[in-house]
Amino acid sequence: MKTPAVGDDGGRRQLSGLIPGLGAGWRPPLANVLAQRADLTFVEVIAEAVDPRAPLPPSLAGLAERGVPIVPHGIRLSLGSTERPQPARVARLAAVVQRCQAPLVSEHVAMVRAGGLEAGHLLPVPLTRQALGVVVGNVRAVTAELGVPLALEHPASLLRWPADDLHPADFLTELAERTDALLVLDVANLHADRHNHGLDPARFLDRLPWERIAYVHVAGGVEHDGRYHDTHRHPVPPAVLDLLAEAVRRCPHRLPVMLERDGDYPSAAGMNAELDAVAGVLSVASTPAPAPSARPGPPFPDSRQAAKPAGGANAAQQLDLAAEQPDPAAEQRDLAAEQADLVRGLVAGGPDPAAFDPARLAATRAALLDKRAREVAAVWPALARMPGFADRFARYAAGTPPHGPVADGRAFAEAARATLDIAAVAELLAHTLPGRPFAVRAGRAADGRAVAAVRLPGGAFRLLKLPRH
Repeated sequence: MKTPAVGDDGGRRQLSGLIPGLGAGWRPPLANVLAQRADLTFVEVIAEAVDPRAPLPPSLAGLAERGVPIVPHGIRLSLGSTERPQPARVARLAAVVQRCQAPLVSEHVAMVRAGGLEAGHLLPVPLTRQALGVVVGNVRAVTAELGVPLALEHPASLLRWPADDLHPADFLTELAERTDALLVLDVANLHADRHNHGLDPARFLDRLPWERIAYVHVAGGVEHDGRYHDTHRHPVPPAVLDLLAEAVRRCPHRLPVMLERDGDYPSAAGMNAELDAVAGVLSVASTPAPAPSARPGPPFPDSRQAAKPAGGANAAQQLDLAAEQPDPAAEQRDLAAEQADLVRGLVAGGPDPAAFDPARLAATRAALLDKRAREVAAVWPALARMPGFADRFARYAAGTPPHGPVADGRAFAEAARATLDIAAVAELLAHTLPGRPFAVRAGRAADGRAVAAVRLPGGAFRLLKLPRH
């Protein structure tokens, strides 16, 4: 059944289950700030950060008790991979939906793994009909297990596939129509694609099926070496707020809009100022304004013009055309190999895949390493305080596929063990100490100091200083 159009709802819940207005990405460091905002109409949580077997954190549960909907936002399904999403990940996401009593769930039209390798971040899918068919199949399979509507987000990327032949908005529109999915419009990603790939935001917005927009993302980023990085760790630039205003003006109904922040968190005053700026756009966006202009760059294909009917062909010509149609199974095998080559080239020391821009590959590779280093630092804070940690980790991890921040940090710490200070040694012992009561591990720092970790009954552990030798 196709999703019907949504008119101006006057503040009532939309098909997404959300009330138009201001939302925010809930993160533990922002819990107190968000708990004090009386104007929040919804919050979004990273689905992989929610334990579906445990109670929600008190601050998040408090928002739910106030009637603020919680939307799980997935980042690991890899809906763009030729491999079907892993059943365990889908089941876990469905359990998170139940734990949050979510009205809907969102994920990305992206690839995060291929060829048995994890990329460590969202990578783009080719904007082709063959790739579209893959995503359609994956979305249908996932939606059948979730029990609530699925909203799909277009990610930002430093890369483009060389074979792109569909306009991004047309790709998303057809995907939503064929799967009956909703969409998440990320105006920060739109700004990134304008800067990095020459995408015309006005043309993109004109082609969207507004009746399917569940909500809108707003986030900050930074320009570095001529490229815009959608970091979610910097303030929202004015250009992104301008795009938000343009999107709100173009939409025939009021939209839920939320601010994302995923690191380098500002003070309470700074976070409130950013939320107020977004709310301010929502309150005045009915004022007409010119559409933003596109940066110079390679244009995205106009798939509406490219998709020409083959009417008028005689029977013989039609037979010839049919004979020339590629084998779908062979095409999918080719796409699987191309995806694996890309991931291998980015994270496992493989060669640059053919036809990709080498400079963009290098920039993506560096961004992936930077993200891995920050994720390891969050789990291994003592290790991250070592002098030159970021550069040392990047040199170590280059060409080594990611296995998650716990495993990556442990492997790096073991490799750098001879240079660790006493705090990093203690941290390594804590991460590697067996779980059985009274298990003991000891280690020595580069300066000769030693420490032991002892597992206590009940699961806790104690660190003991040892004499120097």
